[in-house]
Amino acid sequence: MKQHWWVAVAAVGALASAREAHAQAANYNPITVDVGLAYARTPSYGRSGFGAIFEGKLNVTDQIAAGVRFDGIVTFGGRVTDDSTDVSVGVAAATLLDGEYFLTTSSVRPFVGFGLGMYALVSQSVSASDANTSVSQSAGRYFGVAPALGIELGRLRLAVTYNLILGADIEVRQNVGMANETETEYGQSYFTFELAIRFGGGRKRVAPQLPPGGYYNPTGPYMPPVKPS
Repeated sequence: MKQHWWVAVAAVGALASAREAHAQAANYNPITVDVGLAYARTPSYGRSGFGAIFEGKLNVTDQIAAGVRFDGIVTFGGRVTDDSTDVSVGVAAATLLDGEYFLTTSSVRPFVGFGLGMYALVSQSVSASDANTSVSQSAGRYFGVAPALGIELGRLRLAVTYNLILGADIEVRQNVGMANETETEYGQSYFTFELAIRFGGGRKRVAPQLPPGGYYNPTGPYMPPVKPS
């Protein structure tokens, strides 16, 4: 946890800077919170799983948002045949600085995003056959980046994120006779397919602009000024 202090400090700085600039977001409220679920896939292992995401952002302008993202996933997979058994399990937790650019300002808002920060990983793989059994374990904290594509449909958010984790490859070795031979390397990078709900950050309510002398009737139409008789 101590290794994440710089991420927390940078996140606070980014949020503070965005808060100072949020007045430029003329049509949207400044604070946005996204909470949702994710389906995760680790291609190199063929693992699949699920997780949860949380994002807190400030609308710097009508089309730019910046903040911090937290997510956690669990993936698992395996293959069992008459001759061998391969099982793999992984857990990942991410703390990221996150930014998004929205392509429109309508109710349907496609966006591109980019995050960077730290990933805490734990994984284990077991491979067994009649001739050999090997176990590979990995745990640690790694730097990574997270490009994303998505769309907002009102309060509903759909997104795909690729979590590219650097330096976290696992090297699986197999014993052959008296020597160790490298079997293959597996990356820990993974995709998440996300479904989230947005809280806050919607369009500001604008008071109706009335001509001088008239007034707005909440239960009826605009009332023009009354001319003296």
